[in-house]
Amino acid sequence: MHWVDWLIVASFLGLNIGIGVFFSRKGGKDMDSFFVSGRNMKWYIAGASMIATSFASDTPLWVGSLVRQYGIHAAWQYWSPLIGCALGVALFSRVWRRTKVVTDVEMLELRYSGKGAQTLRGLTAAVGALLICPMIIGWVCKAMVTIAQEALGVSGQTFSVFGSEIPAEVAVTIVVMTCAVIVSTTGGLMGAAFSDFIQFIIATLGAFMLSWLAIKEVGGLGAMVEQLSNHSEWLGRDMNIAPQISMKVTAEGQPGAMSIWNAIGFFGILWWGNALCGGYQAQRILACKDTKHASNALLMFTLIYFAVISWPWISVALASIIVFPDMGEAGHDAAYPRMLLHVLPIGLRGIMMGTMIAAFTSTVQTMFNWGSSYVVNDLWRRFIVREASDKHYVRVSRILTVCIAVSGGIIAFTADSIQDLLGIFYVVGVAGAVVGVLRWLWWRLTVTAEIAAFVVNWIVGVVMLFGHKFIGLETPLLDPVMGTLLQLPDGVSFTTGHDLLGARMLFVMVVGALTAVIVSLFTKPADQELLKKFVTRTKIHRPGWMPVIRDIEGYVPAQTVPQILMDWVLVMATVLALLFTLANVVRDRLPQAGGMLVLFIALLCWVLRRTSKELGEEDID
Repeated sequence: MHWVDWLIVASFLGLNIGIGVFFSRKGGKDMDSFFVSGRNMKWYIAGASMIATSFASDTPLWVGSLVRQYGIHAAWQYWSPLIGCALGVALFSRVWRRTKVVTDVEMLELRYSGKGAQTLRGLTAAVGALLICPMIIGWVCKAMVTIAQEALGVSGQTFSVFGSEIPAEVAVTIVVMTCAVIVSTTGGLMGAAFSDFIQFIIATLGAFMLSWLAIKEVGGLGAMVEQLSNHSEWLGRDMNIAPQISMKVTAEGQPGAMSIWNAIGFFGILWWGNALCGGYQAQRILACKDTKHASNALLMFTLIYFAVISWPWISVALASIIVFPDMGEAGHDAAYPRMLLHVLPIGLRGIMMGTMIAAFTSTVQTMFNWGSSYVVNDLWRRFIVREASDKHYVRVSRILTVCIAVSGGIIAFTADSIQDLLGIFYVVGVAGAVVGVLRWLWWRLTVTAEIAAFVVNWIVGVVMLFGHKFIGLETPLLDPVMGTLLQLPDGVSFTTGHDLLGARMLFVMVVGALTAVIVSLFTKPADQELLKKFVTRTKIHRPGWMPVIRDIEGYVPAQTVPQILMDWVLVMATVLALLFTLANVVRDRLPQAGGMLVLFIALLCWVLRRTSKELGEEDID
């Protein structure tokens, strides 16, 4: 990094802080302004903010590592959640916006009542803010450390602070995180969202710039494809993008293939959580002007995040296989930042590093604001200090933002790798997804059942992951049942085997779902009048809610089930058409790319027309 590059990076950080300061007055005016931007956010701001938040500094490193090791088809670990996001566009983004709550867990007291609802709200908020949010911050910071080591050239250097020697890459990460804290604590969601919007543009342009120069470095698309096709040691030399699924189960995983159990996990389970649009996505959706803006924001996110932005990362990874066939001890994660230094001249390096830092700050800013919204809105204001002024709650939010940043940093600097953190998140994070969907689709689900499923999911998941066994019952319980079903070879553990990640996800999800259904049937249903208000506000479909809807005179749902299913399929087809368009471009198959582009445009027009017809006249405020 030349001093010119460092100056450009500093300018990016200064711009980010300036945005936060600019929105400090509006963002800190009251709770709605700080956490949901006054509910006046337009779809393109909300959509860009979701993209920038999800496109963190870790994402190109992770996707690039998968492609380098196994081939383009391994990116389905990244693409598979688009199934759920498409359902979110068709249904969940719309019902979320109609609730008019500040956070997604606040909705629990619209759905349930009494002490049970309060307990579930507080428990969910605590886990989300104090565990899940710092965990996400942790793996993003882990990637920032790798970038600092490889791209900034500070590996092996140290700084002396108060008599202690701190690795330079850690110091750089702390400085960047501090800038993100300043934006989050001053401008709130409004500052973070507009900062995200600018960072989305910068990061996207930077990713495509690096991709173009990386492909040029290896002689162009045709030359790159030809060299990779003849690369005998690379598992993805056929350039196939279809998922490669193997029936075998091994301890280390099948090279270049996804086990059948992991395929079930990624294509059958993982996306349920994305469909719910909870957490930071719900926060953006709740901040939108109306339901149409909310649905279009998620559509923009789904299209660009899954079908567009991944291809620059993939193309850089493909070029890196030719330029750096052996990454040595640095590992495949380091290929992306190393390519950055290799192909970019002075000045452009600084711009690209600015885009990587922009991706990092946009994600952690959102995590800070989202985590503090849970603690303040769903714990502090709900249970501890109920009647304080908005200024009090905003002040507490700013203090808690710093605490969440510190906890995320601790996780980052103690975790072994990004993939380890993702493995933990996949199993424990999706455990409650089916229960969350049942909350919307089945009137009979009770708060007692949700609490029971929540506790069971976390006990089973944590003991399985961190105890490396299933409560000591692996042999007598799992061998007779799962042993035959999984066809485990000797030495492969159900609780730790790489190829059994999907099986663990399935097991925990089924246990949680059965717990929820059984407990619901043996406990008293939620108050009927409360459910009527919930249904009337969200305009939910009839199936699953008929015992409640039949007592609501003249009830008309916003969508029928056939409409929802049709919208879901159309959105999925639209995203896949765009994904395959760019896939064919990268693989130098331009006629096929042209045909898929025409299909994409036709499908997108159809989706937008249906959305306008279904939501055009709806005014939820």
